[in-house]
Amino acid sequence: MPAHHDNRRDLTLLSASSGSPRAPNAVDRIARRYDTRRSTALRRLSRKQEGQSLVELALMLPIFTTLICYGVNFSYVFLVCLSLSSAARNSIEYAVQGTSSPAQAAQPAISLVSALALSAIGLPGASAATVSVRICSRVVGVTMPANTAQCTSPLTGAGGVTGTPDTDPEAPAFQLTRVDVVYIVKPLIPMPFFPARTFHRMVEMRSMQ
Repeated sequence: MPAHHDNRRDLTLLSASSGSPRAPNAVDRIARRYDTRRSTALRRLSRKQEGQSLVELALMLPIFTTLICYGVNFSYVFLVCLSLSSAARNSIEYAVQGTSSPAQAAQPAISLVSALALSAIGLPGASAATVSVRICSRVVGVTMPANTAQCTSPLTGAGGVTGTPDTDPEAPAFQLTRVDVVYIVKPLIPMPFFPARTFHRMVEMRSMQ
């Protein structure tokens, strides 16, 4: 039987050797169609992922913003507590030890002590309308025979201050001086479930009669 000669193979080799472009066959068309579908699917997947990221950002952003606002308010409350403690301590030290200064022969007046308490808070919202100061000192008066200092309230912006001054255990040789500082704290960022709160700090110091 004579050998079968494939003329199509000779034409393909002749075209390749002569440098003429090869006609696209079915395999090439399928490959290009596959590449087109693959690139289209990748673009759709990319757009889908971008849309999913935007949805996640839209859901998480309000939560993170709320947490940050509450964190700022809690930090501000902590700062207020430290400032009130410092203001009460500075005021009572001045009320008791003010006579140690060469320029202060007598105990400081109540108005000076309350002004120091207000300025020592050092917060922008601290004013006569939001701060109450009560001072129990012998400058106001003394109740005998317990030798307890009488009290007065030069500032009442945060409401009245109640409480009875303690009696020194070594009275009448010693006497307790007391300073109360009350401040109405409003959050820096208004938030639900975080209303204005009232903070109270009290300090006592004994002095020799």
